[in-house]
Amino acid sequence: MKLYITGLVLTQVLLFNAAMAGHQYVDPYALEPSINGGVSASGLFPSQAEEDAYLASQQAMQLEPCMNGDVSTTGLFASQAEEDAFTGAIAAN
Repeated sequence: MKLYITGLVLTQVLLFNAAMAGHQYVDPYALEPSINGGVSASGLFPSQAEEDAYLASQQAMQLEPCMNGDVSTTGLFASQAEEDAFTGAIAAN
């Protein structure tokens, strides 16, 4: 009987502690991710890794002119106007 009561009390204590572990008043700063570094430096992304990945992709788009249509259709010239001028000069000769 004594073992049953001890087990019952211990179970209740463990359940109470488990419930309080996720309670909002246990960690008053749990709702402030910027305090513990949980957001990016600019504050626009949930993590610094996501911001770095986004900025890297933006930088890659600037380095690849073909991604945003800044090269000719063949990809051999920096612009379509340059390619047209070259083909026009070749055709005129």
